[in-house]
Amino acid sequence: MALLAALWLVVAIAAVALQFSLEARERRTIGILTSERGAQRGLALGALALVRSQIDYSLRSVPTNVSQNSAINNLRSLDPLLDVAQRYAGPVLVDSIPVDVAAVDLGAKLNINQASEPQLQAFFSFLLKDYSLSTHLAQTIMDWRDADTLPRPSGAEVAAYIKAEQLAIPTNGQFRDVDDLRNVLGITPEIFAEVSPYFTVRGDGTINLNTAPVPVLRAIPGMTDQLVNTIVMMRSQGRRITSTDAIRLAMGGGAAGGGRGGQANLLAGARVGFQTTSLEMTFTARSGPQSSPTKLIAILRRGDGGVAVANLIW
Repeated sequence: MALLAALWLVVAIAAVALQFSLEARERRTIGILTSERGAQRGLALGALALVRSQIDYSLRSVPTNVSQNSAINNLRSLDPLLDVAQRYAGPVLVDSIPVDVAAVDLGAKLNINQASEPQLQAFFSFLLKDYSLSTHLAQTIMDWRDADTLPRPSGAEVAAYIKAEQLAIPTNGQFRDVDDLRNVLGITPEIFAEVSPYFTVRGDGTINLNTAPVPVLRAIPGMTDQLVNTIVMMRSQGRRITSTDAIRLAMGGGAAGGGRGGQANLLAGARVGFQTTSLEMTFTARSGPQSSPTKLIAILRRGDGGVAVANLIW
């Protein structure tokens, strides 16, 4: 009996010791993860400060050496943030640790939360070359966004998603991320791969005529093939578009808008811009090879005398 009691006591002590050991290991793991996360947040913020200072400097020191007829130097002298995606992309060293940086001009993308149904239809029609499918996709996206539960003629609401046995149903609200498009009825993986590079969920919806790709330009209300061709031609020649009058003159219509150049008047009510005003900067920090990365998204907006951080998204 004494031996059995001793054995049970040893087992009990071992069980308690094992429990303490497991809890200590769990607390140690949590501590390490917390420390890594804090370090990675610091690295991301450090990279943001470095890149922001570079952007501030580029805005304050505009290139003046354009005597070599360099198109890119000429454009940079007019808009220092024009090629931000190429100039500020890549790793940035913070305390000898690389932080990956990606930059996007929000004016070069179509804001899926603010685009109208005609804009979405024009975009999909140009890219997919299928009017019926484009109408369906535009209306299903609008049905996903609007607050009511009444489907459009070619759209889809909750009942259609349930019937199609979809895993997600319309949120009747804005898209939180471009990846949410995968849940929209009719958006196949192939269609998503083709259209997603042109979409964003951030920014004020203004499209930059100097940086937007052709599919995004086609989504601008009033845009025609001739206007698109003129804009692309001006950009390929290193000419910066400063107003719709510049497009009108390039089309041979004169400042008053006569002749072919009168088509540029179609853009009068569209939300278009002529310089880079908002940037989406993504910083991905990893303190070690086995660490889970930390991602920071910073929206930088051109302000008086420089740029200001509008908001940070971890």
